[in-house]
Amino acid sequence: MAETVEVKGLRELREALLQLPRKLDRPILNQALRAGARLMVLEARSRVAVLHGVVKKNIFARAIRPEPRMAATVIFAVRKLTVKQIIKRKAFNIKRGLARYASDPFYWRFLEFGTSKMAARPFMRPAFEAKKVAAVAAFSTVMGPRIEKEAVKLGLGVR
Repeated sequence: MAETVEVKGLRELREALLQLPRKLDRPILNQALRAGARLMVLEARSRVAVLHGVVKKNIFARAIRPEPRMAATVIFAVRKLTVKQIIKRKAFNIKRGLARYASDPFYWRFLEFGTSKMAARPFMRPAFEAKKVAAVAAFSTVMGPRIEKEAVKLGLGVR
């Protein structure tokens, strides 16, 4: 269900990135991508109902290892708990008399897509749709100055 936004017409950006050393291009791209994803995270958190604080706290964006032909990848998702965390939280919740899964955000998909007995209350998809243009603008706002700064360091200057 991954959504993708493709930005066209960035030939100059590609050329500038190709001139940068390999060590620099990925950190710069990741920083710019995270700036755009941060907007989507904030929007999704604002769209989750107040009662679902566990889901709200676990919405995140982070850089991941890119696919083979991609320079950088950032995901925007709801955090999953590890098995160790699940066991620890279940024990904690049982001691406190809470529901077994009170602090596990696994149910976010039921909110997002609905169930046979509950209508969907989406928050991730609308957040993406609402902020995708602003995310691209945030990306270019972060990316432009970083490329110029690195080009100056390398003595390439701005053309």
